[in-house]
Amino acid sequence: MKPICLAILLCFLPVRLLACEMALVIALDVSRSVDKFEYRLMRNGIGDAFLDDEVIDLIGWMPGGLMVTVTQWGGSGQQRQTIGWSFLSDRESVVGFVENLITIDRGFWMADTSVSEALLHAEYMFQQPGVTCRRKVIDISGDGISNAGPEVLPISMAVGSRGITVNGLVVAGARPDPVAYFRTQVIRGPFAFVEITDSYADYARAMKRKLLRELAPSVSRLE
Repeated sequence: MKPICLAILLCFLPVRLLACEMALVIALDVSRSVDKFEYRLMRNGIGDAFLDDEVIDLIGWMPGGLMVTVTQWGGSGQQRQTIGWSFLSDRESVVGFVENLITIDRGFWMADTSVSEALLHAEYMFQQPGVTCRRKVIDISGDGISNAGPEVLPISMAVGSRGITVNGLVVAGARPDPVAYFRTQVIRGPFAFVEITDSYADYARAMKRKLLRELAPSVSRLE
């Protein structure tokens, strides 16, 4: 079959018949440094970012669509999947995901911060049935450095070596500096980056910027 004919055929295939383009784990920090108001701003900010028209348009253009799941994490042994894998390909599916997202309660209170165990738990999500996407990305949030669990760097390096991209969304301002920590110890893999915000009040805008950077490489493959 000639390439141009194949391209036309792909345009008419139902999106679920194409290989999923990207699997995204959103790993939310619910350690003790995040109060109940900040948790709500983080959760709702993620929802607002997904509902942005630019983000929905990019999801709609992704060949094979996007699979996304949400986890929460705190200290050692405190990790939980709070939204199962959801397939997003258009506005309707995105709205359904967000309606579910904004209802989830906080999973842990007064918890330590184990970034390493959060990464291991997030990586395990990709082993669940039906997750066969071309790209695998972990979005891990944080406003501080790890104070529990195994050393982070060996684990982040191992996760990255398996073809998984680990990106960070960091709320700056704490000491020691979480931005420098995430840049040197946490993010790994192809095109990894840290998105920075100065406050939880700006979380929606930061999450939108992050999603646009992550989704755009998938869309560019169509050009």
